[in-house]
Amino acid sequence: MHEASGALFNRPVESGTEHRAPPGYTETIGRIEAAQESDVVERALAAARDRLKMDASYVTTIDPREQTINAIVGEPDVVNRLQGAVVPVEQTFCRRMLDGEIPNVVPDTRAEPAIRDLAAARAFRAYIGVPVRLSDGRVHGTLCCVSRSTKFDMGPEDLRFMQVLAGIIGTRLDQVRGDMARLTARFEPS
Repeated sequence: MHEASGALFNRPVESGTEHRAPPGYTETIGRIEAAQESDVVERALAAARDRLKMDASYVTTIDPREQTINAIVGEPDVVNRLQGAVVPVEQTFCRRMLDGEIPNVVPDTRAEPAIRDLAAARAFRAYIGVPVRLSDGRVHGTLCCVSRSTKFDMGPEDLRFMQVLAGIIGTRLDQVRGDMARLTARFEPS
C-alpha cells in the first residue's frame, strides 16, 4: 500500500459519522440508476468527468496481461487516441492502483514514484481510479478519469463518488450477464 497519499484517500469511513452529499449528487446518482442499461456507462462516465473536471473518463476491462478501454467520454483528441486501446497492464496506472502501489487519487502523476516513468504520466498529470467489481467480488476492470493538468483539488468526496459510480456499473454488468445467460439457456437443447 502506498503510504503517504494512500493514508488520506484509502481509509475506511468511520461508522457513526455523518456525510452530506454535495449539491446535485443525489439527483445525478438517481438519473444514472434509472437509465437504460445501454446508457448507464455513458452517463456514469459523463458524470465522473463533469464532476471532477477531467479531460477524460473511461471504463476498462483488465486481465493479467492487458487492459482494454471499452468506453470513454472526454476531449475529442483523448477519445480518438484511447477508444478501444489495448495496453499491457504493466504500463497502466490502473494495475498499480489495483495492486495498491498507488492510491486511488493521484493529483500529480509525475510526483508518484510508482508511475512517474510511465508513458501515460507524460500524457496525463492527474488520475483517479476505482475497481469495478462484479457481485461475486471479481474485478471486471476499472472506472478512471485523467487530466492533462495536475488536480490538487480532488478529495475523499470525489473518490466516494467514483466508488458509487463503479458500483452502479458493476451492478449493470451483472444484470447484463444474467440476461445473456437466460437468453442463451432458451436456445440450449432440452
